[in-house]
Amino acid sequence: MKKYQITLVLLALTLLAPVLPAGAQTAYYTNLLTQLAVQNGLTGGAWNLPADEQTLLNGAIVYGNTASNLNISGEAFSRARQLQVPAAGANPWDAGFFVSNTQAIAQGDRLLLFVWVRSATATAGKANLFIEQADTYDKEVYYPYNVPTTWTRLVFRFEAGQNYPVGKMHLGFHIGHLAQTLQVGGIALRNYAGAYPLAQLPIELHQDYAGSAPDAPWRAEAASRIEQLRKANLSVVVRDANGKPVPGAIVRVDMLDHAFKFGSAITAKRIAGNHGQNNLYQQRILDFDGQGHGFNEVVFENDLKWDAWTEQWDASPAEIVNAVHWLRERGISVRGHNLVWPGWQYLPNDLEANQLNRAYLRSRLDARIEEMLHYPGLAGQIAEWDVLNEITANNDLANAFAGAPGYPTGREIYVDILNKVKAEDPAMPAYLNDYVTLDLGNAPGSPVYEQCKQYVQEIATAGASVQGLGFQAHIGAGLVSMYDIQAILDDFYAGFGYRAKLTEFDLSDLLSDSLSVRFTRDLLTMAFSHASVDGFLSWGFWDGAHWHDNAPFFRDDWTMKPAGQAVADLLFRAWWTRDSLLTDAGGQAALRGFKGRYRVRVECNGALVASDTLQLTEDLQRTYTCGALAAAEPAGPGFQVAYANPARAGSRLTLRCSAAPRQLRLSAADGRLLHRMQPEQNTFDLALPDAPGVYFLQLTLPAGGWAGRVVVE
Repeated sequence: MKKYQITLVLLALTLLAPVLPAGAQTAYYTNLLTQLAVQNGLTGGAWNLPADEQTLLNGAIVYGNTASNLNISGEAFSRARQLQVPAAGANPWDAGFFVSNTQAIAQGDRLLLFVWVRSATATAGKANLFIEQADTYDKEVYYPYNVPTTWTRLVFRFEAGQNYPVGKMHLGFHIGHLAQTLQVGGIALRNYAGAYPLAQLPIELHQDYAGSAPDAPWRAEAASRIEQLRKANLSVVVRDANGKPVPGAIVRVDMLDHAFKFGSAITAKRIAGNHGQNNLYQQRILDFDGQGHGFNEVVFENDLKWDAWTEQWDASPAEIVNAVHWLRERGISVRGHNLVWPGWQYLPNDLEANQLNRAYLRSRLDARIEEMLHYPGLAGQIAEWDVLNEITANNDLANAFAGAPGYPTGREIYVDILNKVKAEDPAMPAYLNDYVTLDLGNAPGSPVYEQCKQYVQEIATAGASVQGLGFQAHIGAGLVSMYDIQAILDDFYAGFGYRAKLTEFDLSDLLSDSLSVRFTRDLLTMAFSHASVDGFLSWGFWDGAHWHDNAPFFRDDWTMKPAGQAVADLLFRAWWTRDSLLTDAGGQAALRGFKGRYRVRVECNGALVASDTLQLTEDLQRTYTCGALAAAEPAGPGFQVAYANPARAGSRLTLRCSAAPRQLRLSAADGRLLHRMQPEQNTFDLALPDAPGVYFLQLTLPAGGWAGRVVVE
């Protein structure tokens, strides 16, 4: 998860524009109030910036560019500031423009920001509009915007997340992306306090993204890659006891799980009987779409971060281990996030306090890696680690080592960290996780993008063991071009050959449902079609437990958002294989299916002769014999099951255990216990409910436990 941390070096103190007499405002502001009343039914409120165009511009702060005032004709406003950036900076915030609030703003106030902007050259410009706290840089709004060559009005509505004394809210643009000339005018900030619900305030963002058109060329290319990369051929051959082909045998092929990873950041305390267990939260992990299809990978949002682990922010180590085991028992892999986040604000306080003692820092880093890779209950259970998180923007640890023997840049410490992970667990896949590419729309050629790539290149050149790149995808209201996303993935894969995952997907709450659906569907399609990408994880999935209260998939009341439905339709319908085939004269039935885990059942003359589970990751052929007894499918330690899944309502399961279970529990998807029994024998039947739905079966066995889901249709 990212936190924008921006340092602005100003050569002068912020100058607050003089406050106009009460009620004084120039024509632009008077007309704007009339428009809001007539078009939106909004009256009252107060200006939190000077309601005079020239006074406001005179109080603006400009840095990293040269500025001049302009008179404007033919537009709703009459004054503007021209901003000329002479050369691209290393970061977008190396050049900028902002104004400060001249009236105090209270937490919870609902405000409208208006601003007009255009590129004054023949080509589009680039700017990041921000509304932030002056000291901490905490963002109320952050909107990357491709600035057109014609005047365009942007209107943002937002609710203040904290109190802002006079001068403590900055509103402006970061414009250091490239050499460019932009013009800004018509800035206004109206505060309606609590007079209206936020949804009643207007919004104008002119949002779209390159590649959004239904006939965009990338779509056909992606479909072709999906067919090639994400599918494999499955051939089932059925023979009789004499080895002769059996034509007309029924072969039922049911996909159980994708090889491609899909899931979310979660919190350990909400699952597995931990202190904050939420049955619906737990249910949706297992049953995302209400049809029995759930996550096959998760990552803990905070629980394994260094500070969170040692200070036990949300869960104790014992609860985290409990959650890991609960997930693994249900076939869900767990990513570790993260081992080292190299900014002081993300590290235990003693590291910053001892930043001049490099031996101390090395000792603490080594101890952290040893503890997490060998912790009882975690060792052997974590599928991969984000070993280094956000190294492009967080340089504190590297700066502490810079200049020491063997550490000319200080970034050599990253290689040490990766080598330590390799020494402690040679099989552990190591990821570098960062936000400065997809998150911010920085494509190849931009300074911060090339800096990120340089740091990865330094690690690769040093021979450190890296298996993957995590591309965070906290997509703001300024949506990223599909072509830029493809270029980013292509460039890193061609340059390094590392595997990749989209690790932290969410969207701005400034997007409409329809736009969220389109972008989410397209981003997932681009990821699924790319040769390097192995997974797609959101950063939270429910509004009730999301860092911005705006999760991609479920509302507070657990109703699925349209974007969540779009994901389910792709992963579990369009990209899902389920078929019933008849063997041909040669006793063969064949299909091309999406890669993943399958159940294959073979019936001869109305009798089930085989029930098999297999992994389809490359072209595969299996042979089965008619006349043999139905094969029982291993399902857990000391437990076998032979039944259809999905199963018919009212049908019976046949279960065979190595010993009589101590207890069996059958629960509904909402957590209600439907049936409990203590079988006296190791083989027994269980009647399924008459109502279709998703049910959860739990067995307590002498050799351990088993849990799984049963889909009844």
